Amino acid sequence: MGNYERDFIEKMREEIQIPDLVNDKLNESYEKIRQDEVKMKMKQTGLFKNRNRFYRSLTAAAAAACTIAALSGIFYMNPALAQDIPILGNVFGRLQEVRENSEYPDKDKTAYENISEHSEPVQEAGNTAENEIGTMTVSDAYCDGYDMYFTLSLRVEDEELKTADYLLPMHQNEGEDTLYDGGTFMINQKQAWPSEITPLRKSEDGVYVGLCRIASVSQEDISFEGQMTVNVDIHGLSASKAIETGGVGEAFQQTKADWSMQFDVETDTSSNRTAEPNAQSNGVIVQKAVQTPSNMHVTCYLPAELAEKNPALVLSDGNGNRILMECAKMNTQDDGSQIQEMVFNTSQADQFVMQVFDKNAGTDENGGVPLIAEIPFSMGE
Repeated sequence: MGNYERDFIEKMREEIQIPDLVNDKLNESYEKIRQDEVKMKMKQTGLFKNRNRFYRSLTAAAAAACTIAALSGIFYMNPALAQDIPILGNVFGRLQEVRENSEYPDKDKTAYENISEHSEPVQEAGNTAENEIGTMTVSDAYCDGYDMYFTLSLRVEDEELKTADYLLPMHQNEGEDTLYDGGTFMINQKQAWPSEITPLRKSEDGVYVGLCRIASVSQEDISFEGQMTVNVDIHGLSASKAIETGGVGEAFQQTKADWSMQFDVETDTSSNRTAEPNAQSNGVIVQKAVQTPSNMHVTCYLPAELAEKNPALVLSDGNGNRILMECAKMNTQDDGSQIQEMVFNTSQADQFVMQVFDKNAGTDENGGVPLIAEIPFSMGE
């Protein structure tokens, strides 16, 4: 038995006095379960598969107790355990609250809500790291086969850092003393490059929360398939205050400190919607479209004579609402033709139109940018 399990069991044995209000709420929740008003569901994860029956029973009992308390809107825990759990509550919920109060949200809110709905709690023992600065945790993760998302949360102990509105994770290259923005990430022991790592923002109770996104379109030799092991290394923090116009001000402090975390995430494509319309116009072909809970992915073929013009591709839904492009990956073939893999903001529409404009040809007779191709396509049933 390891020290972690031994300490956990000893703390679970400690007697605590449960307030009458909590007892009343628990009884109310039990009554809902007995009357079949509430369903209870348990999911076994890889963390417990190799534990013996005693530990499985202990964990299931603790999970059931938390579920019952949460049903009535109260979360009560042994104060002796509170110091071992850096984050209480829904980190995605905190992110939503912070973004809703932001004048310039990082991404459309619907997508973050969808990510939150599909994310799974990270339960591996290595998902938390602690030092004299504070405790950092990866608490939720989700991968739809195209994008991987996970939350970063930090409970700060350093008094000066607590005055910051934003704490940006930093990394340090081997053999260098300088700190750079972002952390170091590995997926299945391969270097991964994040497409987004938000500054950790202070929530109402002082916990700093943020989100990291790793897009498959940005990776060279990493496939988002099956179960993946992710390593996160943070080597420091950059502290900033909010500015009046919104956003992050200049850093007033940089602090070196190491946090190393590891967790597993299972790819879940069950909510993806895929179509292969192969619709075309003027040689441009919309080959594939995939709607995930967080994004819209479209793959287009451009013939060589158009690819060399570097045209602009614009996606709209059937109602004419433009869907903003986030990034694109261009693969030029031996014959000069090009495959473009484009990532757009989320959209769950059924009908779309891809327009291709020759942005380098000046204006047409109406003063607009010449339209090369217009390709309607459908996501189908």
